Amino acid sequence: MEFICKIGTPAGRVRSQVEQAASASELRQRLAAEGYYVFSVRAKDRLRAPLGRRPAAKIRDDDFLVFNEQFLTLSKSGLPLHKSLELLARQSRRESLRAALDEVRERVRAGALLSEAFEAAGRFPRIYAATLRAGERSGSLDRVLAQYVAYQKVSRSFRKKFLAALIYPAFLVVFLGILIAFVVGFIVPRFAELYADIGAQLPAPTVFVISVSLAFRRYAVAVFALLIAAAAGLRAAWRSARGRLLWDRLRYRLPAVGPLLLKFSVAEFARTLATLLQGGAPIVAALETARQSVSSPLLIRALGEVQKEVTSGQSLSGSLRRTGFFPPTAIDMIEVGEGTGALPAMLESLAEFFEEDVNVDLATLVALVDPVMIAIIAVVVAFVLVAFYLPLFSMAGQVH
Repeated sequence: MEFICKIGTPAGRVRSQVEQAASASELRQRLAAEGYYVFSVRAKDRLRAPLGRRPAAKIRDDDFLVFNEQFLTLSKSGLPLHKSLELLARQSRRESLRAALDEVRERVRAGALLSEAFEAAGRFPRIYAATLRAGERSGSLDRVLAQYVAYQKVSRSFRKKFLAALIYPAFLVVFLGILIAFVVGFIVPRFAELYADIGAQLPAPTVFVISVSLAFRRYAVAVFALLIAAAAGLRAAWRSARGRLLWDRLRYRLPAVGPLLLKFSVAEFARTLATLLQGGAPIVAALETARQSVSSPLLIRALGEVQKEVTSGQSLSGSLRRTGFFPPTAIDMIEVGEGTGALPAMLESLAEFFEEDVNVDLATLVALVDPVMIAIIAVVVAFVLVAFYLPLFSMAGQVH
């Protein structure tokens, strides 16, 4: 059979090549014996999915965390891998996870390595397969599994806190939009008809609100069509690599929000790289996996340059500094870690430092956004009320 292999050479370079072998596990063992670091081995005829095949359902993060905790317990008990996978597949309540584990179990039973089986399934994070591979090479699978479970718990908790803090501001924004649409679309026209019937002379604020309301009702369909077209255009741009890169560059330059997102991305990278290095992965291989695991396109491009420089013998901290992406604090901490030989521990400390910083900054930002949004809602409502009660006060004065 022909296989597509992605390997790291003894000189530190990463390349892909086609190899012949009876099985993937045999080829992996042969390449490892020749001194290569094997990132992935995939059968050539499996690279193209059949036409019309539905995409596999996504595995939920919570389900995957529970699986890893149970898998770690069974692994420590000495149960064979395929038996552990079979037991956990039967216990899984999610069809997506059960199907993926059945596929992994069949590959392991056929002789594939555990990391190779999870990677070939194509439904699990790339960092997971890389962590398992490092554990297999070092003979400490239980230890790296425990490290990955800890990584999952911390990352999951951090992301949930980050998203939970954004819920209330998002709710206020939506509420403000609905309120304005309701007032302009339904309340204002009723007052406009009333004043038109009685022939009242309207002050400037009332004329302004009525004009905006009538324009909104007249062009509402066109406005909504324009919004839908803009959303479709943004979606098309987001699907392109250039569009995602431009949006990523823009969001990091946003006031107040940009530095927060930058710290979030750096914390994500630092924790991923720390987990890989603690598992025993070489620095070049760890950078490759971390680059494929982070979510920021701008960070992915920066890490590609870092990987090339580290491969040519440059220091990690110096390479990161030259990208211009990382904050000086992060560079300084990584430089200290390199100098003391404790880079994985320093990366973990860096991730904790920035995660805590993000939590504090996010809490401060939310505390500022809430009163601002409430004040905007109050101003809008007060302006509309004043605009439409001014003619009534004027008419009452004329009667007296």
